Amino acid sequence: MDKYESARSIAHVLLEKYDRQDVNNQIIKSEIENIFKMPGFEDIDLELLISQLEADFEVYSEDATELKEKDVKPWLGDRKANLKWELWNRYKLYLQTTDGSFPINSLDDLTDRILDKCINPETNGSWDRRGMVVGSVQSGKTANYTGLINKATDAGYKLIIVIAGVHNTLRSQTQERIDEGYIGRNSADFISRGKNVKVGVGNYSAETEIYSYTSSDEKGDFNRGIATRINVPIGGKSPTVLVIKKNKSILENLILWLNQFVKEDINGIRKIMNVPVLAIDDEADNASVNSGTELDVRTINRLIRTLLNLFNQNTFIGYTATPYANLFIPSSWSEELDTYVKDVKLKVGEDLFPRDFIVNIPPPSNYIGAAQVFGFRNEKTGEGQDGMDIIRLAEDQEPYFPFRINRENKDDLPDDVPRSLETALKSFILTCAIRRLRGQENKHNSMLIHVALRVAWIDRIAWLVNEVMRDYKHQIKSGQGNLIHDIEQLYHNDYVITTKELIEILPYNDPKIKEHTWEQVKNVLH
Repeated sequence: MDKYESARSIAHVLLEKYDRQDVNNQIIKSEIENIFKMPGFEDIDLELLISQLEADFEVYSEDATELKEKDVKPWLGDRKANLKWELWNRYKLYLQTTDGSFPINSLDDLTDRILDKCINPETNGSWDRRGMVVGSVQSGKTANYTGLINKATDAGYKLIIVIAGVHNTLRSQTQERIDEGYIGRNSADFISRGKNVKVGVGNYSAETEIYSYTSSDEKGDFNRGIATRINVPIGGKSPTVLVIKKNKSILENLILWLNQFVKEDINGIRKIMNVPVLAIDDEADNASVNSGTELDVRTINRLIRTLLNLFNQNTFIGYTATPYANLFIPSSWSEELDTYVKDVKLKVGEDLFPRDFIVNIPPPSNYIGAAQVFGFRNEKTGEGQDGMDIIRLAEDQEPYFPFRINRENKDDLPDDVPRSLETALKSFILTCAIRRLRGQENKHNSMLIHVALRVAWIDRIAWLVNEVMRDYKHQIKSGQGNLIHDIEQLYHNDYVITTKELIEILPYNDPKIKEHTWEQVKNVLH
């Protein structure tokens, strides 16, 4: 974290004692005077910091909306005062230190409301709860369920299962977030190399030690041999966690490994007894929904249900931005449905319909999503809004990229790219340069080019783009050629105009969105 962001985080800690709506320019000025007395902070731009803090405190979130069954009884209020909240408190401290502007109080309230709809893990006997949390794309769902699993563990849940997408990359990224926000150590170093490398919340003290059966390595998904070698019992003193992808062999191996802990109760029912499990299904609309019939169940849906049905105490929560498929999951299911996992016969169990509760998380006031970018219109009510003027249509793809690629032209691979794609690549370079000027050089930047589903076309276009980018890099380093002139024209004729327009229409204040001089931009192009 650079000095400016450190100062911003310290300022937020100093301003915590005020009600958010009471924080104004004068209060900010009086509180941050102390920061500039600290060694090393003397050269920070005071006005920029004040503007940033004012913008931070303007951000707000509406209250979450919820649907719940009448049988969902609140319990958290009765236990809250007697819980230590050590994991939640260190996660809160980690978030405050990492990003002082993070809306901690909002996250605290939301995760309380969701946990209160889960079953109290101290409840005796068998129980099963199904719910769903809906949030906008890229609006903090991972931070929300990371906060939730910290609180759930504090309350007594013993096993956390995070089901994270269908690809290794996404699962690995999610594991890294869980390492930083929940476990507190680098799982890859711990499992593969036996090293205890602290990360994230691990830099803050807590008595509870959490063990992971999976790691952040690209191939760190669940492995029965590694789980056996770790030798930490589920349901024991130390909470345990798994981050797995939605994959047939992974789910089957996990089910078979867990099946060794199954015991038979006095009624002859075989379950893993009294190990409260919280299962989080990230992107719950992807692969988890049964698109088959009640008896002919699709593989991933069948295996997730079988996994949950191993436990006599479980809460399942699906997180998604697009809940429509999940809402249409039939509430009926076959109690007699069996499945074979390898050679082991097991009950499939109830479907994943969120029968107990649905919580809708509103995005913060500074959220920009599809509705803001593209605009929308409800033909029936007339309700809607215009999109932002940031879409540039490409209309010169012919003859490079045919509108339809079929048997007749599938082998006619392009030998050049259209002018619009060159402009897009210049725009990407320009955007990265401006983000660097905003202090966002370490933030994620990516550009997606999609032309065709055919592998041969993808490979050819990737090669062509690499050739163009190689030439652009050479021109920027050497100062030769027309590229820098072209980017300057693009900057003045589009970026400057668009920036001024957006500052006028944005519903929130962001002091980093401002017009830079061309010389400032040019100096960081390399």
